[in-house]
Amino acid sequence: MQPQGTPAGSAHPSDGGRRRRRARASVSAAALLLAATGLLAACGTSAPSPGLPGGAVTNVLEGGVTGAPVAPVTPARPDFASRAAVVADAVRRAGVPTAPAVPVLLSGWALDLGFDTDEQKIAWNARKVDLAPGVPTHTTGTMTGPMTSGRATRSVGVIGPREAIDRALRADSDAPGSCDGVPAASCRLVVTRAVRADAPVRTTTGEVRLPVWRLTIDGLSHPISVVAVVDGVLEWHPPGSVQPLPGLPETAPLVHPADRLISVSGSTVEVGIGGGPCDVDLAAHVVELDDMVVVGGTSQPNPQDTACPASYVSRRARLQLARPLGSRPVIDVVSGRPRILGVPAY
Repeated sequence: MQPQGTPAGSAHPSDGGRRRRRARASVSAAALLLAATGLLAACGTSAPSPGLPGGAVTNVLEGGVTGAPVAPVTPARPDFASRAAVVADAVRRAGVPTAPAVPVLLSGWALDLGFDTDEQKIAWNARKVDLAPGVPTHTTGTMTGPMTSGRATRSVGVIGPREAIDRALRADSDAPGSCDGVPAASCRLVVTRAVRADAPVRTTTGEVRLPVWRLTIDGLSHPISVVAVVDGVLEWHPPGSVQPLPGLPETAPLVHPADRLISVSGSTVEVGIGGGPCDVDLAAHVVELDDMVVVGGTSQPNPQDTACPASYVSRRARLQLARPLGSRPVIDVVSGRPRILGVPAY
């Protein structure tokens, strides 16, 4: 936790509930990914729109992917092809996911999310945010604002401060509730002013400027902004699940997951392949179907007497499809879950 009295300027924008939740998720996700790749067992004696309609060019590199090791791409091994067929059947039974119809927000609904004290952070996580008397709660009539991407600007609908705050809180915290022992009087944030402004945000189609509500909060040394566009202009996705689809059997040893979708350009798809630092002959594979594309990798067994650190490595792989990806989802061969452009699998 950030100590009390830490200057606001030193707080990272992700220091709210989202960071706490994702930190917990990252630990469990890393363990699941390590287990899925057989890394621990392979170390011998040593202890995530899928695509854009029409194949539009999109390039998103984040989370340490830039400069990551590269995995070669080879034809799918029989064990991979067999697993891909099982996964495809499971995905169809669950319902083939659709590609995002609009750009996906990568930065979250709340911007500049840092706090001066632990109590303020806990109050946000618990969704204890009130509006002071006189602060508008909703828009009156129809309100619009400009959304600019590159040189193109269009008018988009705007929601009121209360609705924008609640949407940000739902994304940044697991559920409303406990103040973790903080007295009720201290476990509360009060918005004393809400001003319309605009701010840049990152999306899967690049940076855009859009309407926000800039919130002055009693006792907080800097304002927090919340995205104010109506639902449907952008999508937001939590980190992709690494938990397998219900009923999906365990993967065969040495089959590796696709941990993120990095970029899509027509029929070229770049993904991250999860594994460890000592994988032998790790290669990426793709099984292309009419309704989805299943991706992942395989490796060869390590010698039994090889000692290897139990750490996680994501390797980039550029896959060439027979036709543009289009609206087909990119599916991880281990979990059966879709990989959303720019959204990591943890």
